Parts: sequence; structure tokens; C-alpha cells
Amino acid sequence: MAVLLAMYQKMRLTREKNQATFDLTKFSGKLARVQKNIERQQKRFTSLFAKLEQDAKMMQSQATNFFNMQAGLGTGNYSGYMNPQGFTGMNGFVCNIMGQMLTQGGYKYKGTDGKETSVGGMTPQQIRDMMSEYMSNGKFLPKKEGDKVVEGQYANWEPGQVAAFMEAMHTGQMQQQQAQQWAGNMNSAYQQNVSIWLDAAKAELEAEQDAVLEPLNYQETMWELEKTSAETKLERIKAELESYNNLCKEEIQNSAPKFGLG
Repeated sequence: MAVLLAMYQKMRLTREKNQATFDLTKFSGKLARVQKNIERQQKRFTSLFAKLEQDAKMMQSQATNFFNMQAGLGTGNYSGYMNPQGFTGMNGFVCNIMGQMLTQGGYKYKGTDGKETSVGGMTPQQIRDMMSEYMSNGKFLPKKEGDKVVEGQYANWEPGQVAAFMEAMHTGQMQQQQAQQWAGNMNSAYQQNVSIWLDAAKAELEAEQDAVLEPLNYQETMWELEKTSAETKLERIKAELESYNNLCKEEIQNSAPKFGLG
């Protein structure tokens, strides 16, 4: 009778073991799928955060050139601008201002006799020649009589033209400084605005990430609990089954005929 009872318990426990094994496989599969989904979502949001950073850096890096272009300082429009070897204070921006002023003329020049005269507009060729001479020598060549330099006179230009040239260059340099200051201020404000935008965009993306991952994390926790419970149950059944296996062996041995040998 004890053997039959032990065999019945073995059969019952075997069915429970099979069910527990099936449950463990099912829970492990669901846990693996939800963990894979979490990993996929985390990779997606990591990529989105990286793109935000990349977009912000691109906007900030392009801002300097954009505002320089707006201020007329862009190297595309004035190829001579910011020439590292331009020691004469001349560059594309200044030359452009000077060209406009010298072409228009009207500069008032007071000569050594105290008489004020208006310097007429210069031709483009005259302006190019003056700029070439000044940038080549850092000054205008003085007029000489023999080996003696004539004070206040120039070899190729009237004193009024030189005075107008220097005044135009000074005006161009002043306008360049103002343009640089404006571009710098605008760029600084824009950089700050991009930083504010980036923080806000990150906050929105973080909220979206939390909304996506929170239910997945909850599912992961639940399936982990189910898996742990199934593992514990399976181990208990295996232990009970082993116990009944041993009991059956003992009962079978005890019930076997001894033929007077016991």
C-alpha cells in the first residue's frame, strides 16, 4: 500500500514538475523579451539625446559665421578679411568701406596754407593703385627732390588724396570694430539661447523616455518575480520527487521476498 501511495505521489509530482518547467520557460521568455524591448528603447533614446547634442553643437558652430556674414565680415564676401599677414590694418571689410567713401569723394582737407578744399571722388583704378602702394610699403612713398624728402608731399598722390585715404581707412576700421562687437554680442546671446533650448529639449525627451520605460520596467519586475517563484517551486518539487523516488526504492526492496536470507 505504501508503495502504491509513493508511486501516486511520484506521478503527481512529475506532472507538477513538467508544469513548473513549462511555466519557468514561459516566464523566462517573457522576461527576455521585455528586457530586449527595454534595451532597444534605451538605445533609441540614447541616439535621440546624442542627436540633440549634435544639433545644438551644429547650431552653435554655425552661429559665428552666420552673424559675421550678417555684419559684412564673412570671408566668403571679403576674401581678404582677417588676413593674418595684414599688418597695415587693411582687409576686405575695410577696403570695401574705403572704396565707397573714396569713390564718393567730398572729404574736406585743410592744406598747409590753412585753406580747406574738398577732395573729389577717385576712380576705381586710382583707389586700387593707392591701396596697392600703401599695403606694399605700409605708407605712401614721399616726394623727393634729389635725395631730400619734401615734407607733406607724396610721390604719386596729392596730400588731400592721402588724407582722404587715411580718413577712409580709419572710418573703415571703426566700422569693422562696431560690426565685430555687434556680431560678438549676437553670437553670445544666440549661444545662450541654444543652451536653453537644449536643456528644454532634453527635459521633454527625458519625460518621454520615462513614459516609455516605466511600464516596461514594471513588466520586467513582475516577470522576474514570476520567474523566481517558478524556479523556487521547481526546486521544491524536484526535492520532493527525489524523496519519493528514494521511498519507492526502499519499499520495493523491503517488499521483495527474502527466501530465508534476511
